[in-house]
Amino acid sequence: MHDQLTGLRPLADRTGLQTLLPPRPQSSGPCPACSTVKVLIARADGQRTCGPCAGHPDPYACPRCAAASSPLAGDFCDRCAIADHLTTFISDLTPEAAAQLGPLHQALLTAASPRMVLTWLKNSQSARLLRDIAACGREVTHTDLDTLAISTGRGGAQSTDHLRSVLVASGILPARDERLAGIERHLARTLQRHPQYAPLLRPYVRWSVLPRARRRAARNPSTRGRTTWAATRVNAAVDFLQHLTVLGASLDKATQHHVDQWLAGGPTTRYEMRDFLIWATRRGHCTELTVPHRSKAEPELLNEDTHWDLLQQCLHDEELPLDIRVAGSLLLLFGQHLSRIVTLTTAHLDITEGRTTLRLDDTPIHLPDPLDRLLRRLAEQQLQHGWAATSSTWLFPGARPGTHRSTGSLSRALATYGISVRPSRATALIQLAQDMPPAVLAPLLGMHIITAQAWRRRTGTDWTAYLQARRRAPGITRPSHGQ
Repeated sequence: MHDQLTGLRPLADRTGLQTLLPPRPQSSGPCPACSTVKVLIARADGQRTCGPCAGHPDPYACPRCAAASSPLAGDFCDRCAIADHLTTFISDLTPEAAAQLGPLHQALLTAASPRMVLTWLKNSQSARLLRDIAACGREVTHTDLDTLAISTGRGGAQSTDHLRSVLVASGILPARDERLAGIERHLARTLQRHPQYAPLLRPYVRWSVLPRARRRAARNPSTRGRTTWAATRVNAAVDFLQHLTVLGASLDKATQHHVDQWLAGGPTTRYEMRDFLIWATRRGHCTELTVPHRSKAEPELLNEDTHWDLLQQCLHDEELPLDIRVAGSLLLLFGQHLSRIVTLTTAHLDITEGRTTLRLDDTPIHLPDPLDRLLRRLAEQQLQHGWAATSSTWLFPGARPGTHRSTGSLSRALATYGISVRPSRATALIQLAQDMPPAVLAPLLGMHIITAQAWRRRTGTDWTAYLQARRRAPGITRPSHGQ
């Protein structure tokens, strides 16, 4: 029996209620007896404790700082292993590169989750990428990272983007709109594959696509959908130009037959080429060619009972995650796009005299109870997403530091709890359009007046009597034309 136990560390006699157990990597934590974070290798009074509290030496203490040793670092703890990694890393850099990365060095040493930092340093592709860039002996720039993202595949681009977010969160690189930058990177990758189309695609993106994307970004924070919106149009333009090349034609010789033939032979995403042809016609690159708008199917709706039950669950079910409750409530009550929900910040909330208002556009919304309490809780909640997470004003922070959650991630999470995004949003907007005229609904929810009118038409509600009553209501004054 003794020979069987000698392989266990530590080996001790079992006396009284104290028994030393084989150590496990998961057993590191605060000792209930002394509150020190140790490898809990003993048991006292029915609880796991550290060795010293059980009257035994601690063979798992870091020899440098006496903290619990790490399964990733041999005899040393996570923080001491991080310090060793960084010392080796910094020693290989030029003074300029070491000075630039100083804030990151300090952030890694003092991170709240040293195990995650050590895992990142040892295993992450983005950490290896940082070492390779810094080894070049010059300061890291957005341009360097853009070049790497364009030249590598999807996995390499994701590693580059993660490294960029870490450097921005650490203050090493300036913040920028990554969705707009993503449009330019997509153009660069496209032109690498199709350089013959550069005389058309480059000015199209620079003078048509990007200005519109920037105007939208000035009104609302960018989301991945904005990059997808631009990439879809660029891809459709490339596909059509390739179609013409196969037929032995060029854009200036394209006919309506070419357009109709191409549209009929593929998916409906080809209709996104309409944007490119409008630009090309205005610039004299082709004759006037027509691409009709894609027809949109009528939205799928929830029945009234299902919609009400889902909303009540979001408002009152304490077993649901808080972010799901808030996002689901905003979706089911106000019909908000997920792209708008994920970009909400604490600045969109105003708490005055115990009342909470939410501003989605020009008109503040006084939130009913309990939604106001849910939003206050979410705003006060300090979420940490990974070791590099920093303080953020996003109500729905993302996995990368300084970013908001993606719409895809939130959509999948909502679906897990039985909330289908499109039917839920459509049902909410139908009900709101029944209760409010478009002129009130549009500034309340941040939608275009034409969109609000389209939802009103779906309800079949006539608001003429309402508007006439508003004009006759006492106390309402309108400025004269001379004012």
